[in-house]
Parts: sequence; structure tokens; C-alpha cells
Amino acid sequence: MKKSVTLCATAILAQLPLMAEETYLAPVTANESAYAVREDTAITSPTNLYRVEQSAAFGTEVLDKEEIEAYAPKDIFDLLNKATGLDLTYQGRKSPYFVNMRGGGSITYIVDGAILPSSSNRILQKIPMIAIDSIEIVRTSTALSLAPSIDIGASNSGSGVNIGFIIIRTKHPKTTEGMISAYYEQAGSHPAANAQSLYAGTRFGDASEYGGYIGGMLSRYDRPSKDSWFDGSDADSGMVNGGVNYGKFSMNLMAYSDSGRFEMQRGVKVDGTIDTAKWYYDPIKTKILSLDGNVLWSENQVTLFSVSKISYEQDEFNEYFDKNTSAKKHYEENTQTYSLRHNARFGDTALFLGGQYTTSDGFGPNTNKGYRDFETSVMGFSATIEQTLLEGDLVLDAGYRRDVKHIDHSTAAKNEAQATPDANKNVNLAPANVLALGALYHLGDNYTLNARYLFGDEGTSGDFDLETEDNSTLDAERQQRFEVGIKAAFAEYFVPTLTYFDITIDNEKSATDATYTDTDGNEYYYYTQQDSHRQGIELSVEGTIAKSTRYKLSWTNMMVNESGDKDSVGISSPRNTYTALVSHVWEAYRFNASLKHADGYSSSTSAMGVSTDVNLGDYTRIDLNAARDFRFGDLVATTKLYVRNLSDDQYATRYTTGYYYDRGRTLGAEVSLAF
Repeated sequence: MKKSVTLCATAILAQLPLMAEETYLAPVTANESAYAVREDTAITSPTNLYRVEQSAAFGTEVLDKEEIEAYAPKDIFDLLNKATGLDLTYQGRKSPYFVNMRGGGSITYIVDGAILPSSSNRILQKIPMIAIDSIEIVRTSTALSLAPSIDIGASNSGSGVNIGFIIIRTKHPKTTEGMISAYYEQAGSHPAANAQSLYAGTRFGDASEYGGYIGGMLSRYDRPSKDSWFDGSDADSGMVNGGVNYGKFSMNLMAYSDSGRFEMQRGVKVDGTIDTAKWYYDPIKTKILSLDGNVLWSENQVTLFSVSKISYEQDEFNEYFDKNTSAKKHYEENTQTYSLRHNARFGDTALFLGGQYTTSDGFGPNTNKGYRDFETSVMGFSATIEQTLLEGDLVLDAGYRRDVKHIDHSTAAKNEAQATPDANKNVNLAPANVLALGALYHLGDNYTLNARYLFGDEGTSGDFDLETEDNSTLDAERQQRFEVGIKAAFAEYFVPTLTYFDITIDNEKSATDATYTDTDGNEYYYYTQQDSHRQGIELSVEGTIAKSTRYKLSWTNMMVNESGDKDSVGISSPRNTYTALVSHVWEAYRFNASLKHADGYSSSTSAMGVSTDVNLGDYTRIDLNAARDFRFGDLVATTKLYVRNLSDDQYATRYTTGYYYDRGRTLGAEVSLAF
């Protein structure tokens, strides 16, 4: 019955363009956006909850709704893999997606003010793209006010000071509007995938005095798999959001929930055999509730706040191919965040003051420990001063942030043998301290120079002991980061940006190739520490040609990615990554082409040990799509045809129980009806 309804809805939507009037929508030219910029998302707006220093904004990339539609991504991770300086690896295991920013690091994800826990790479892949309004990628955590500088929740690795932020904003209606959409796609010999989504919302009142909005979303998808791959997933999700503004006060509320199944792809070993283990989550559930708002006391004084709660749970199964083992492991995690911030301007001087308080608790077996039972919190505050000089041509800033992690209790194993003794006595761990400096200089009308520096002292290596082969004690990490960039607006059709970055980390933690087995029979790897150094350049070029073609190109070159005396460039990470997006409008048609290339590398590290002499990366993926709008009375129907991975390159980015290959070429059709 469920499949029949799905096919029926898809078929009806597919017929709408055939019934449409011959007149079509006026095309959107390449230098225009079909989506108005929300005041609370403008990167320099005082009411933006995620406003960063002007020098930090230089390295921030914003993917708006129009650009997201141009990429036509499968999911959020598919989209992030196309951003400058980001590289996605998929390992097909319990924690499936890793996003590396400038060669590595720990990234903090935020959804409408809700700071996601470490399970974010299992949460984000289920959020439907129709619910997303924009994604903001802050490629440097020298922006201090957004979130804690260290990981929240329970950590068992010295991940150090976070390297950057990815901020996801859900959709707000701009008027009374709605959309129903569906897609149908197939990759090779895999079963066909399908999805349907509905979004509707409206605004009321007067935005300048009293007004607001309310919206809602329902979505489902089913991406089945053949047994030899075992990489299927499905989810049902829903969201409601709303907001009000009254005079100087405004507030937004968002509630999101999903539930689904996620299979962890079976590895293909070097000899061509398929790993027999079949791991999966069923169900895997997420609930996000967030409330944020601001009081605009005057044009120079604004107070912003946010409150959020995230509930995550999973039932994990490990079923071997011979069906002789099937044991359920249940894990739950809850995270709350409270944030308060005040932005003030006094002439040419701006002050940004604020802080967050996060609490986390969880229990059960998770990705890298046989059992966990923890309750932790992080209290942090930040202060930044920004000074404008030379009639606005020069902007200087300096900031400081301090975060303290508190452990109520923290158990890594049933007998607490792996927990740090001091972490089970209701204590504060050593604080993390971060200092950041920035400068932005407008050189004439066409050139902008930018520089930022950070010093970060992590303070603690986490609330769990990291096992070392020689039983030695590991030290806290310290980081120094420096970046300098120049942007040149030569012409509308040629705007290049060049950035050099340098990251030095003392006592960075990494896994060795030696393993041990805990009391539950689970195998883990020992850790070690060594100094590391990452150095590289990013070059991006964008522009608009003849008002109908827009393009964006980027190149990231890792010159150095050293850990100890070993350079992993070309060994366990790609030296070069390239991305491209070209969009063209011709009458009623829109054409988009995107590309991602990653150089090859030959090694990867996991709980199974270090794999060497394997073929990873070395792929060029090209995605294409073409769309046309039709008018059907007061409705607008859109038909889109797309292909992902045009060259059918079944590449792999990690090797654990084997290679986890991409499905290859995927052909699909999407139809939507806007009202």
C-alpha cells in the first residue's frame, strides 16, 4: 500500500507539466537570486545569531537555497563535499561520514541554534533538503562566539580546539507558499529510490510592527540496497516552525523529528571478497527543539538568545551473513544548549559578549566504546572587540574565549575501568582558553586583504583515558593557526580569492596500528600523541557572464599535513581537491553542472588498524541537472532531470573492513508543484 501511494503521487506530479499552459515563468538571471536574503541571516546583520567578526566573515562560505538547488545534492553531506576546503570520507561503519576541513580537525554543527552532539554525522544525513534554507561554512573557529571551542558531551579522544563551524538554517516562508515534490532515481543494479516531500507556510501581520510566520514540512524517502552492498536507508521526518515579531522583540521556534533505518555498507576486501558482517541502525531517531530570538534595543544595541534540546537514540544490530548472531544494542543521548549574547556598537567600536551552557547525558554502547553512561556540561563565555579605522577601510578585532568542562559522572566501561578517576568525582576539568586576532583591510574599491591568528589551549584530553601501548600519560593539545587572504574584484565575471593557512598542533592525538580488547570482547586501537602541522592554500574564482551564466571554481592544495615525522599528503589524505559549479539560464530552462575531484592516497586508519597500499580517492565526480518551470493557473510545476556521478566512478575514500565504494552513476527525475 505504501509503495502504491508513493508511485501514485509521483505519477500525478509528473503529469502536471504536460497539462501546463504554454507560457512559462520568466527565468532568473544568473546575477539575481530568487530568494530574498533574510535579515537574520545577513552575515553582518546585528540580529544574526551567528554574526562573526568581519575578518572571520572573509573566510565564510554561504550556500543559499538557490545554490543548493543548483547542486541537487542527495543529502547534506553530498552538498558539503562540494564546498571549498571540505572533503568527505565515507567509512561505512558506525560513524559513517567524516568531513575534513583543510586537511582534518573537529567541526561543530549547529541547526537553528541547536549545537549537535558527536552523533551529528548520523543525524544530518536524514534531514531532507526541502527543510533547509541555507548552510553557512565558517572555515575557521577563530570566530569565538558561535559555540564552545571544545567538544560537548562525552569524549574519548583529544580532539582539541574545534577547527570550524557548519551552521544550518531551516526554511522560513517568505509569503503564503507551499511545495509538494517527489523524486525517483536509480543507480546501476540497485533497487530504485524514491522520496516525497510537502512544505507549506504563511506570514501574517506587518514585519515592521507586529507580524510573524508559521510553516510545516513532511518528508519521507526510501533508498533500498541489494544485499551484497547493504547500504540502504530510509526515514520519515517532520518539522514545524514559527516566529513572531513585536516592536523591538522577535522570536523563532522550530521543532523537528525523524525516524528511520541506516545500513552500514559491507566492505569489499582487497581480494574481492565481501565482509560478512551486516551492521545497521533500526530505528535511528532524532528530535530537535530550538527557540531563539532577540531584543533590538536600538540600532546599535541588540541582545540575542537561544535555547535548544536534542534527543537522539539508536538501536544497533550486528547481524552476520550466516544469520547466527543478532544482538540489539540501545544507545540514547540528550543535549541541551542555552546561549546568550549581546552586540553593542559605540561609534567605530563594536563589542560582542556572550556565552553558552551545554549539558549532555547518554547511556548505552555507542560507536567506539562497549558501554557509556555519562553526564557532562560545558560552560563558556567569549568577548570580542572590533575597531573600525580609516573611514571603514581597516577593521581590527581581538577576542578571548574560555570553556570549562564539568563531569558529573563519566563511565566508559561497565566496571568504570576506562574512565579517568578524577572524572568521576563531580569535578571541573582543566579549562580551554582561546585567543584570536583579526584584521581586514579594503585596499581601494577592488581589493580586500585579510589575516587571522588563533592560539588555543585545549586544557584537557577528555573525560576518558586514552589507552597507550606503554601506559604513558597523554598531554593536552595546544594549537596555533594563522591565515592570510586576498580578494580581488577585477570584474563581475572574475572575482578571485586566495587564502594561505597554517595550523600547528602540539600533542595531537592519533591512533596507532596496535589494538587491544576490552572486557566485552570489543577491539580498539591504542593512541599516541605527536606534534602535527597542516599548511595549504585555497584559491576560488567566481563570477557572472552575460547575466545568464554563473560559475564558481575552487582549488585546495595541502602542501603539508605532517604528524610527527610523517607527512600524510598523498598517503592518507589527498594533496589536491577541486570543485566547480556552472549554472546557465536559457529562456525557461536552467542547466547546472558541478564537479568534485580528489587526488589519490593509499592508507587509512580505523579501529581495525592501519590499512596500507590501498587505492583511495583519485576520483572525478560530475553531476548534471536540467530543469524547466511551467505555469498551471496559479501553480508552478517544475520538472528536473539529473545525473550524479556521470562517469560512473565507483571510488572509495576509506578502507576498514574493506573498500566502501560509491554506488556510481545515478539517474533521476524530480517533479515539484509550488503554490
